[in-house]
Amino acid sequence: MKSRYLLFFLPLIVAKYTSAETVQPFHSPEESVNSQFYLPPPPGNDDPAFRYDKEAYFKGYAIKGSPRWKQAAEDADVSVENIARIFSPVVGAKINPKDTPETWNMLQNLLKMGGYYATASAKKYYMRTRPFALFNHSTCRPEDEDTLRKDGSYPSGHTAYGTLLALVLSQARPERAQELARRGWEFGQSRVICGAHWQSDVDAGRYVGAVEFARLQTIPAFQKSLAKVREELNDKNNLLSKEDHPKLNY
Repeated sequence: MKSRYLLFFLPLIVAKYTSAETVQPFHSPEESVNSQFYLPPPPGNDDPAFRYDKEAYFKGYAIKGSPRWKQAAEDADVSVENIARIFSPVVGAKINPKDTPETWNMLQNLLKMGGYYATASAKKYYMRTRPFALFNHSTCRPEDEDTLRKDGSYPSGHTAYGTLLALVLSQARPERAQELARRGWEFGQSRVICGAHWQSDVDAGRYVGAVEFARLQTIPAFQKSLAKVREELNDKNNLLSKEDHPKLNY
């Protein structure tokens, strides 16, 4: 079933996750934990939780054009270059293909694992309409909208990825865990502010990211890669200072 879904949506996946194509995944789509099995259904139109979804959406829409809205637009770009730019000052170390190649690959691999594989079954099963489509609004990143309309809203793949990434980077740099946890939370919340997801999509995405994190702990290839990431991010030559990066949060 997952294989057929993968083939059907291949054009969407390639468009969204092009940078991750050349990285050997830690596991196949079929080996991910089935999110359709363990997640509850998204709120229905008459569910009180859906009123909260709509309130959260309009709260985000009200700050359109603000600095936080612009951050949401930046967070929507999941290219490895952009994710490295976002998380490098948070983890307190360089992230680039030259100095930290294993970390660079890890960012791309986790995008596959959390952003697509872990969410695919629930997305396909529910095919929930996204808020911007329901209200005929624009998101913070209009160029993504045609693709998003064809991809189920529940759960949020961006959020699953951001949560998973923050957790894995915290394993490598535990002294930065609180900063990474906060940025991972913001990364998910950006999807509501952007108008691409409902709050319940994001809440579910956070759990999917945590489930995928647990799944990866059982895979030797992941553990081997994580050990290399830990070495790279703690190499004194790769650590950042305020002089290196003005956005470093120490």
